[in-house]
Formats: sequence, structure tokens, C-alpha cells
Amino acid sequence: MDSKVTVKIYGQDYTILGEKTEEEIVRIAEYVDNKMNLISRFSGEVSNGTLGILSAINITEEYFDALAQAEAARTAKAQVENDCKAYQKMWEDTKKSFNQFKENLSGMKEQEKLYEDRLKELAAKCNEYENSFFDLQMENIRLKSELEKYLKNK
Repeated sequence: MDSKVTVKIYGQDYTILGEKTEEEIVRIAEYVDNKMNLISRFSGEVSNGTLGILSAINITEEYFDALAQAEAARTAKAQVENDCKAYQKMWEDTKKSFNQFKENLSGMKEQEKLYEDRLKELAAKCNEYENSFFDLQMENIRLKSELEKYLKNK
């Protein structure tokens, strides 16, 4: 969409034909007008051609600074994206490690249950042996007593 707009830059009318909207063209022209007026205040008496060149240099400097800032922003964005990918990988690795830990813990709990059951079995067996040992001691005492009686009676 071509727009045809008449604008005033540094006191002179210009008709501009462009692909931008009328509002964008007016805004650009106002920027150039403001820049030329600002430079003319600091440069003193110079020709309009020199003023135009100084303004163009100043605006071009701003343009290149904006390009450098845009490049720095792209670089920073790429770094943030790379960092984000690295953090996402770390997150995924951490989730895998955590899930493995949970599985290991579950297996350990099952093994602990088996060990507890085995411990109960062994404790019961130990108790049984203690009872048998006690019974044997009692039998031994009884037999000793009978032997002593037999030996006294003989």
C-alpha cells in the first residue's frame, strides 16, 4: 500500500511516496525535522546541505547503535535459549535420577520387609532354641539329682 504524504522538514515541504502508512511517514519526517533543528542549534551557521549531512550522520549513528543493540539482544536471546535448553536437560536428567531413586527406594523397602520377616523367623527360632536349652538344663539338673540319689543309695 503506497502512501503519498506532504511533510515539513526544517521549514521546507516535501512530498513523500512510500510503502509505509501515512502515520509512519509523518512520524519519520517529524524525527528528521527534530534532529535537524537540534543539530542546527549546536552547529551554528551552516548550509542546509551541511545540516542535512550532519543530521544523516547523526541518524545513521543512531541506526548503527540500534543495529548493535539488536545484535546484542539476538546474541543474549540465543544464550538464554541455550541456557534454557541446558536447564531443561538438567531438569529431565534430575527427574530421571529421582525416578530411579524412587525405584531403588521401593526395592529397598521390599528388601527391608524380607529382612524383617527373616529376622522374625530367626528370632522365633532363637526363642525356640532358648526354650529347648532351658528344657535341657532342667533335664540335666533332674538327672544329676537322680544320679546323686542313686549314688547315695548304693
